[in-house]
Amino acid sequence: MSKLDLRKKMATRKGKAISAFAYKCLMNFVLRPFLKRPMNVEIVDNVGVKNIKEQFIVVANHTSRCDYIYVVSAFYPIKLNFMAAYCEFFRKHLHFIFDIMHVIPKRNFTADMHTIKELKQVVKDGGNIAFFPEGKSSISGTNQPCMIGTGKFIKHMRMPVYCVNIKGGYMSNTQWNIAVRSGKVVATLDKLFTPEEIDNLSPEEIERKIDKAIYNDDFEWNKTMRIKYKGNETVANKLEEHLFRCPKCGSEFEMKGEGNKIVCTHCGNGATINDYYDLVPLDKDCVIPKTIRVWYELQRRAVYREIKSNPDFCMEEEVTLGMLPNDHYIDKQYTAEIVGKGKIKLTTNEFSFVGEKNGEPFEFHNDVLNVPTLILETDSSYFGTYYEGEYYEFTPSRPVVTKWVLATEECHRLKGGKWQNTLPQQQWIYADDKPSDKEEYYL
Repeated sequence: MSKLDLRKKMATRKGKAISAFAYKCLMNFVLRPFLKRPMNVEIVDNVGVKNIKEQFIVVANHTSRCDYIYVVSAFYPIKLNFMAAYCEFFRKHLHFIFDIMHVIPKRNFTADMHTIKELKQVVKDGGNIAFFPEGKSSISGTNQPCMIGTGKFIKHMRMPVYCVNIKGGYMSNTQWNIAVRSGKVVATLDKLFTPEEIDNLSPEEIERKIDKAIYNDDFEWNKTMRIKYKGNETVANKLEEHLFRCPKCGSEFEMKGEGNKIVCTHCGNGATINDYYDLVPLDKDCVIPKTIRVWYELQRRAVYREIKSNPDFCMEEEVTLGMLPNDHYIDKQYTAEIVGKGKIKLTTNEFSFVGEKNGEPFEFHNDVLNVPTLILETDSSYFGTYYEGEYYEFTPSRPVVTKWVLATEECHRLKGGKWQNTLPQQQWIYADDKPSDKEEYYL
């Protein structure tokens, strides 16, 4: 082949366990210095890693882009083969280490049989599998439900399952501002299932037990721990991409985060964020949720009610269109290459794009049942989705991505999609308010 054929390369990959030498080099020369500074990672080993002799699967909550490092360090010197998003394999700065680590690609939130084939090859080669069953890193500092199919996969593999629960990872590397903030990360190891226990559980029961085992809320956790995270002078930068709705006046896309403050430019409602990620109202008249996580979930509740009350619900946005190249890797840490522009549209029935691609008219229309959520690769400024196996990435000019993610998820769920929000701690989002409940949400 005269030109690199990345798709063919991905389609013909064979799963293989990582070599002990490569694993040792990675830990000693790359990860250990990072774990000490700036992350300050503490490992709580409740299983006795050094005594594990069996092959196994690891599941962990996905707090940030650094979670791979925490999980590797927790199980070292035992080798792990990770799954990662398919589109990440096209990024120049990642493909070398992915090759060394024998990372397995997965098209998130869509069926991918080649992934299963590679995973079986890894196990046959003596390897252990690690993955994040939520499918993407946390947006709000807490969990989302397991991807549909996680339970079936666990039953199919019938291997012991260990769990890593990560706390502090989100505060160290938030979704809206990915600059590393030094504080503390705690990774706790537990054994979750034996093969015999898996035999006696349904796929749905397995998923609910995983949801419970990996549950974490960084903001509630730090109300007890009181750990300071350095970098307060920039902590609110770009927070409007995440918190888009004013809890006082209800205006959308009028919030502005800068320095350590987030303020509604429409009504002046706002708060400062301190070193503990506490929200502190600017004055006594401000209406501020108890935590950033609660603020986010209040936004989900508002979006859910908006869709449920309006059968003609519709969102539209002008975007640039990005896709994955096939003859070269993507440079400068970009996640896709711009190939066109157009308009995305979401209704209670479909997610669509109409515009142009490579100078030619192009459109697609995907049933919301096929779109459980939207994929955030780095931050909250753009998102992606798969259609007929192809990855499409959309970048709007306004900070609207978070609402699009919430609306897509709730359209999928309201239409009866398979990916439902089964987390007990989030059911209040979908319940009717009682007058006495309101004080539970706000400072």
